[in-house]
Amino acid sequence: MVFASFSFATMSCVAHAYSSTFSWPLVALARIGITWLLACLLLACYRLPFLIRGTRELWWRSLCGSVGLTCTFYAVTHLPVTDQVTISATGPIWVTVILALVFRQRMPRSAWLHAALALTGVYVMYRPAFDAGSFPILVALLGAVAGAGAMVSLSLCNAIPNLSVVAHFSTCSSILCLGLCLFLPGDMVLKPTAGFLLWMGLVPMGVAGTAGQVLITSAYGRGNPTMVALVGISGIGFAAFYDVLVWGYAFDLWKIAGVLLIAAAIAMSILNNAGIRKPA
Repeated sequence: MVFASFSFATMSCVAHAYSSTFSWPLVALARIGITWLLACLLLACYRLPFLIRGTRELWWRSLCGSVGLTCTFYAVTHLPVTDQVTISATGPIWVTVILALVFRQRMPRSAWLHAALALTGVYVMYRPAFDAGSFPILVALLGAVAGAGAMVSLSLCNAIPNLSVVAHFSTCSSILCLGLCLFLPGDMVLKPTAGFLLWMGLVPMGVAGTAGQVLITSAYGRGNPTMVALVGISGIGFAAFYDVLVWGYAFDLWKIAGVLLIAAAIAMSILNNAGIRKPA
């Protein structure tokens, strides 16, 4: 999970670099398209099945993951890397909420306190005016909730090979991203200044995202989703490292306080629910 967190932070850093050159659906398509290609090659190499119909749990994992991926790439091209990664890291909190609301599992009352604390942290980070400028924040939160749904569904796919799960998810996501490229209004094509080297720069982003996808699929498939996610908090540190070293961003006290509130809420949620069983 540590390597998965580093891989996703690296992916987000590269995607952020292309925010002024490529449209965000095109960046997302490049990322998930490379994942789809590599997953298919590995399936053929290991002679594993490429699932089309699949199970209901597999479809929920792929659909929730696809929504989460598109929201993530919209957010990372409109927000600093640390902001997007921090909000995405709230997934374990929403896992707890999903288990309570959808699977009717009994949850401690503190679960709602953790959710409120995380949302307070987001508010402290931005102090939004709730206008059009707040839209990327809401999209990032939606992506975190969708990602949590994918985590829960993934924990129910233990009988399916990890590569088959990744291939199914990447197929659904590629179709969604291609549709957004074709049908969303506005400039969906690369800017005239983009050249061959810029195109090639999308490859390491896709490779990093693919590595993270395989690693996180393996991690969540083998353990309790909330426990595995505890290590996922390390992604915030990796993202902050990139923001400071690569982008030269400075974090004011409001931003630091908000990030710490969110990280504390995530850690408390995970530790408080460490003994909760997977949904049956």
